[in-house]
Amino acid sequence: MTLVEKLLVLHAVFPFSLLRSEELLTIATAMNPQRLPPGHLLCEAGGIINRLFVRVEGDAVDDKGNIMQAVVGTTIILTGKPAPFAIHAGPAGYYALTLPRGKFFTVINECPALLAGFFRMPLLGVDYPFAAPAAAAPEERAE
Repeated sequence: MTLVEKLLVLHAVFPFSLLRSEELLTIATAMNPQRLPPGHLLCEAGGIINRLFVRVEGDAVDDKGNIMQAVVGTTIILTGKPAPFAIHAGPAGYYALTLPRGKFFTVINECPALLAGFFRMPLLGVDYPFAAPAAAAPEERAE
């Protein structure tokens, strides 16, 4: 993957879309593409993810097959809290730009707007599934 392709991928994903060109260039230079086969374990339940993943193709999924958001690992890396569920490459595999944990904090120092953007992302759980929750059954709805 070329540097230009990395820039295009990052620019299309929130919160990277908020960054200036120079900041995107810093991040794109630090990221490496990684192609994972279907079912590959990104992080076990109770584990600490060691890198940030930004989706290029395919999906990361939880144990139930729910599709994860485009940026995976933010909450775990920022809080140090273990993952409450395992995260795997989806049925079509997972191709992502990756940023090792150590470089993540270096990038945050150099691009504070990225950290602000991460805090604007919904943190409903540790790297919550992207899919919307099912509607409540009629007997569970308040009238």
